[in-house]
Amino acid sequence: MKKVVALILIFLVALCPLYMLSSVAVGDFLVEDGVLLSFTGLTTTVTIPDDVYYIADNAFKNNTNINKLNIPDTVKAIGNEAFYGCTSLKEVNGGENVNYVGAYAFYGTEFINSNASSLITLGSVLIGGNVSGELSLDESVSMIAPYAFSENSKLTSFSASDSLSVIGEGAFYRCTELSLVNVGEQLSFVGPLAFFGTPLISESEEDFVVIGDGILIEYTGSDTSVNIPNSVKQIAGGAFYYNTKITDVTFSQGVSSIGQRAFMNCTKLQTITLPKDLLVLDKEAFARCKSLQSVTVPENVELMGESVFFGCSSLEKAELNNSADISKGLFANCTSLKYVKMPQSLNTIGEDAFLDCTNLTDISLSDSVSFIGENAFSGALNLTVSCNESSYAFEYCNENSVNAMQCGDANLDGKVNIRDATYIQKHVASILQMTDLEILRAEVNFDGKINVRDATYIQKLLAGLV
Repeated sequence: MKKVVALILIFLVALCPLYMLSSVAVGDFLVEDGVLLSFTGLTTTVTIPDDVYYIADNAFKNNTNINKLNIPDTVKAIGNEAFYGCTSLKEVNGGENVNYVGAYAFYGTEFINSNASSLITLGSVLIGGNVSGELSLDESVSMIAPYAFSENSKLTSFSASDSLSVIGEGAFYRCTELSLVNVGEQLSFVGPLAFFGTPLISESEEDFVVIGDGILIEYTGSDTSVNIPNSVKQIAGGAFYYNTKITDVTFSQGVSSIGQRAFMNCTKLQTITLPKDLLVLDKEAFARCKSLQSVTVPENVELMGESVFFGCSSLEKAELNNSADISKGLFANCTSLKYVKMPQSLNTIGEDAFLDCTNLTDISLSDSVSFIGENAFSGALNLTVSCNESSYAFEYCNENSVNAMQCGDANLDGKVNIRDATYIQKHVASILQMTDLEILRAEVNFDGKINVRDATYIQKLLAGLV
């Protein structure tokens, strides 16, 4: 459970700016619900306000005035490039409760460049340092920041206690002498390219390079049909990135997460069988898998990152059985996508979710949908959205020039009438077999089934009883 919580926390930090509700300027600071977005002051000493828990991406980027930074105990996370290019920043105080630091957060600062310490930490996050030979971490470190030791040609081995839970993107990127890694079973997240270009991968005798408690960081085999071993519990970011040989993948049922860009640009991948225990599909996990034809997302998936299936140009059908929100750009540029079975309890559809899905003809949205982002269906000129005329989805479609119709058109004649109720009854009685598209449009009570209740609902609708 701790591993799942850690994965979700990392995911939510990345999404933080999407969920702001209100903003207030406190002096030179622009703060939204505890997130520090920007600083406009000219002072050389900066003290972060006590109500801030997250310093957002780029918040102080290229501010060359700051030379001293005071971070209160309330701050838990620091975003990507937050202090990037702050060339005068030399002294950083406080921050004892920081447990997440993004990529290049302090890149180009004197705090990093002139720090005499072999290891530079902030809170429980190791953000860099000059290390030769062995790197051994004690229990005070819970995270290694993205690109913390990238291109270190002197580092030969790395070990950590059970307290280490996160190894960030590119943390040991092109560490050309790193051949031995020993980490505890509490490791819950390994970012993309974390060990890219290391002997740990290039000299491995195993097809599946696994560290910690079942985290697959790289597939080095040559098989086109891949069966993930039962020992694997997580697919780390980039594990199959740009593998142009594999055609199908079957996951062991114990896999709980598939990391960022794990299968991105696997251009010959046609078939995937996702495990029932899957909880997390991270950003761009299957983006640009141009041969992928269909996908079924199991019901236990709680989080889907941005653009998971972006650019899957052969994808024709998607079935989403889970209740997670439809993220930004989830199916953008899936130009062959025809229809999608949507979650029955769906609340949110992110911006650009179906951007330029030029062949998308049908989706069905229940009354639970309460937010649809900008350009969610832009470019999907052939789309018809089936929903109730009293719903938010119907109103959104009318306001955004998206074709919408009352759900229940089981026989696809463009009308909802008694013939549709009869059509459903014949299907239930096995007199006829409805197609996937007919089933999608026939769903009117959104219980996930096509049965006599749908026929009854249509009859009540026509009688003005619902």
